[in-house]
Amino acid sequence: MKISMTIENVLSVLSLLGVGGLLGAYSQALWERKNTILLQKQEFKETRYKCIILLLLARLDFEKEKKKLHRHGRGNLKNISDLNEELTAEYYNMILYASEEVLTSMSHFLDNPNKKEFQKVTIEMRNDLWGGKLSSDFIKNLDFK
Repeated sequence: MKISMTIENVLSVLSLLGVGGLLGAYSQALWERKNTILLQKQEFKETRYKCIILLLLARLDFEKEKKKLHRHGRGNLKNISDLNEELTAEYYNMILYASEEVLTSMSHFLDNPNKKEFQKVTIEMRNDLWGGKLSSDFIKNLDFK
């Protein structure tokens, strides 16, 4: 009887180790999948925000920036009206991934496109991507030329 109890104990321990190993492997796979999704989301947001910044700059001075738009494959934006439509479409697309602060600042820029609103949008994009607030003194000294 003692021998059978020992064999049962060994089998129980081996079974638990097998189940534990499977659970560990499953947990690791879930964790890696989640990290991959977060990384893809972060890369997507960074790419979109960079493109949107170019569009915002063009909205501030279309004549000066339209050559840059063309170089970046945005030659379809022939006039300020086209650009406004594109920015509005970008705004609605941003609902899928941007923070509420980015959306709010973008809405204000669309209502009143100026350097101050541009500054607010870009700062909120930065916060959304990387976190970390900029000091109010630093923000006051920013000069978007």
